Amino acid sequence: MITKDELFKTGNQGRIWQKYCGFLDLSLREFMEIQEQLLMEQIELVYDSPLAKKFMPKKPKNVAEFRRLVPLTTYDDYAPYLGEKNEDVLAVKPYCWACTSGRGGTFKWVPYSQRCIERLAMLTVAVVTLVCTTSKGEVNIRRGMRVLLNLPSPPYMTGILNQLMAPVLGACVIPPPDKYENADFETRIQAGFAIALRTGVDMLSSMTSVLVKMGERFTESSGQLKFRRDMLHPQIMLRLVRAWWCCKREGRTMLPKDLWPLKGLACYGMDTSIYREQLIHYWGKNRLKITVPQR
Repeated sequence: MITKDELFKTGNQGRIWQKYCGFLDLSLREFMEIQEQLLMEQIELVYDSPLAKKFMPKKPKNVAEFRRLVPLTTYDDYAPYLGEKNEDVLAVKPYCWACTSGRGGTFKWVPYSQRCIERLAMLTVAVVTLVCTTSKGEVNIRRGMRVLLNLPSPPYMTGILNQLMAPVLGACVIPPPDKYENADFETRIQAGFAIALRTGVDMLSSMTSVLVKMGERFTESSGQLKFRRDMLHPQIMLRLVRAWWCCKREGRTMLPKDLWPLKGLACYGMDTSIYREQLIHYWGKNRLKITVPQR
């Protein structure tokens, strides 16, 4: 079970940064040594399982022997077992199963152990820490931070990762997962931004293509913004007036960043680098400035 990290309650930025982002100070050699150690630990864990025996004729003594003994595989080699969620062939009982849509609409199922989930929770918090900072060592996140998620729900991996992040940080997820868990993707997006208009947002996580499309639609319609009855809420009115005044002063149309000044923007997709400048234009999050030591 993933629980809150009490370290965030202390506000000790140095300790938080070291715990979640200290890997940035590792040299390439140090990083590889850790990876090799972790690989050998996994071999020790799984080598006696029925699935591992299909690809591992004997237990490798080191990484070099592992490379010689074990062939390169694809998901197709595991599909007859993982596709049916056959837990009898695994070394340990999975904490959960995650999936991708795969090709042709066929799900690819992957089991995740308790230890793996705990590591992924740390990884997700590291990502949040990095996207919400502008310099090394700065931790610009807090308990109760408001996180707007435009992501597929579990069992998709993106949904699982964000479920892990929320309890560790004690984050307020928008829209509330318990109310919109069974809603379709479009409904969750609309509900999320409707709520965010009132509550504000500290961090936004979404597919890059979705963010760009939303930025385009928002810009096209901002000139014809019509007030509705539900927009008479004081916090919504204040947010709209501030955004309008900022745009009026700069002589431009309203952008999403005017309504939601973000601490962090986490987006993913193969097209992210292509749309980087559009993301900054619409959502206003500048590049992270961190120098990684060269050793």
